[in-house]
Amino acid sequence: MVAPTLNVTPAVKRELRTLGAGLKKARILRKLSMELVAERAGSTRSTLYRIEKGDPNVRIGAYLLVMQALGVLKGIGEFNDELGERLATEQLPKRVRQRD
Repeated sequence: MVAPTLNVTPAVKRELRTLGAGLKKARILRKLSMELVAERAGSTRSTLYRIEKGDPNVRIGAYLLVMQALGVLKGIGEFNDELGERLATEQLPKRVRQRD
């Protein structure tokens, strides 16, 4: 079965390349080989290479396992949704007073 083609926007490509470059930098600063990081992440050297290049076809779990292997996973699930918060606040019903 052929995998579906991803319609990846330029913004997503840019973010993945930035993430991949950051992971590569973290690996190099820690003086860890690609083989060692890939092994710790339960992956292969070629998958790690694709992650460091920001390949959007690599599953997100592989990115997270590499981040864990490098010790940089903390806080990845937290994000700031200012627009969502503003929209939620605006859609709250106004207080209704009951008549006696």
